[in-house]
Amino acid sequence: MNDASLIAGRYELGERLGYGGMSTVQVALDRRLERKVAVKLLAEHLADDSQFISRFRREALAAARLVHPNIVQVFDFGLDEPSGRYYIVMEYIRGRSGAEILREEKRLGVADTLELVDGACRGLAHAHRMGVVHRDVKPGNILRSDDGAVKLADFGIAKAMVGQTSQITQAGSVLGTAAYLAPEQATGGDVGPAADLYGLGVVTYQLLAGRLPYDAASLTELALLQQRQQPPRLDQLTAEVPPALAAAVECALALDPRARYGSADEMRAALHDGARGKGPVGADSTAATAMLSSRRATAATRAVSPPAPRRLAPTPGPPVYENPDPPSYGARDARRTRPGNGSGAGRIVVFLLLAAVIAAVIAFAVGSSQGGTTAVKITPVTGQSTDSIVDQMNKLIDDNTR
Repeated sequence: MNDASLIAGRYELGERLGYGGMSTVQVALDRRLERKVAVKLLAEHLADDSQFISRFRREALAAARLVHPNIVQVFDFGLDEPSGRYYIVMEYIRGRSGAEILREEKRLGVADTLELVDGACRGLAHAHRMGVVHRDVKPGNILRSDDGAVKLADFGIAKAMVGQTSQITQAGSVLGTAAYLAPEQATGGDVGPAADLYGLGVVTYQLLAGRLPYDAASLTELALLQQRQQPPRLDQLTAEVPPALAAAVECALALDPRARYGSADEMRAALHDGARGKGPVGADSTAATAMLSSRRATAATRAVSPPAPRRLAPTPGPPVYENPDPPSYGARDARRTRPGNGSGAGRIVVFLLLAAVIAAVIAFAVGSSQGGTTAVKITPVTGQSTDSIVDQMNKLIDDNTR
């Protein structure tokens, strides 16, 4: 066997699964454990950058600690001495990436989209809790296995690339994923979990619409488009998307990171609520749109004032993509006519109380006109039916006006 096909004396390389400006991914056989794995070989020119390699080691260690059902597990990494190339050994997923799904199917329905995005949200939520930011959320890094499992790939690698903008641009990698970069990421600002949520918002938009929210060929053009215009609403592009879901995706695409969701779990809940026709906080689509507009309106002032506390969305139950059944109006009308619950019975009671007061006043006036000091007789009025109450009130009036 050719030594070039053996990495670290252990991983026997096979067919190529994908490639880009920075790396190539190949399926491989782990001879020691006798299992298939995926090996990512970093581009040779990156091995000459000591700063990049230092970051790569640190973030690869962090990625290897991320053990979650919705994250592709990292098994090994290091430098292959004979070839001088750095490698990452990962869990092999037999299936398709989101990019392959889009190429073959063009767009997805609401249910299929939320299946992919739900798994990505769960993976991001775990990574963020562990202090790891992905920084390269895009369809190609969301994998769906043949048995339906959804996993996020390439954790740690994207974060290791921060600060290497010039080299990445020369390799042509950033231009290929510019559409998924958050505004603060594209301009070189501080990048946190909110940047991952923006990237996932772009992925969600693309899966539902079959197109990107912004069609940009460079980072500069993307930044200009983001500042000058809003992407078309999803419910205007396809009738299948409820307005509340369109509003929920728009929230993830907010330019100000503080105007996006507070966590991946919050975003996941909002998307499921939107698919059911509910707003991100359980309201209707109008409320969802109003909340989004409010976040847009306050985005500028948040730069100089602390962000207001965000009300978290409730954790949703199992995904239900159809609107719930309409309420039973017959049952509601029956309750309306039940004795003691309707507004008519309440008005009768008020009328009778007023009659009692008037009777007392009349009795007092009659007694005074006769020069006497006739005492007003007060008798409790009780009863379940209106007729009984009326009879008692008539007797009370008679007793006080003799």
